[in-house]
Amino acid sequence: MVSPDDGTDSRRAGFGPSLSLYFDASVHYGPDNATPTSAAVGFLVESGTTTHIERSMAVDAFVSSTHLEYRALLEAVRAVAATDDRVASLHVHGDADAVIRAVDPDRPATPGDRVCRRRVGAIREAVAAVPVVTYRVVGRDENERAHRLARAGHR
Repeated sequence: MVSPDDGTDSRRAGFGPSLSLYFDASVHYGPDNATPTSAAVGFLVESGTTTHIERSMAVDAFVSSTHLEYRALLEAVRAVAATDDRVASLHVHGDADAVIRAVDPDRPATPGDRVCRRRVGAIREAVAAVPVVTYRVVGRDENERAHRLARAGHR
């Protein structure tokens, strides 16, 4: 179920102690295949077979697809942090290798621009209260639901 860009979550039953988070971004290009016409992000948070949050959001302004990937992850971790549920572990999955490397404190890579560096800091701050956070790069096939959510966010 895709929720509209109104800040609501599709499901909000109590979170389990261990959550999996998947995120992705999407850009549509014009007929010249060079000019971006719209951008969107999507993410989901689940425990086992229960999906707690699924969200698609249009993004009005962006610099690059990498910036969008950071935005998708930031929106996702903020959604988790905004709940009142205690989370013992959060397992982050995405197909953006550079983003995963930059936010993972075990493999820190510093992004080249200040917007991305600021987003890395905000992401780490949002998950600071979670005792265990892991990061894993996954292939597009394993990230398909997040990818579909990102594509659904286009206006």
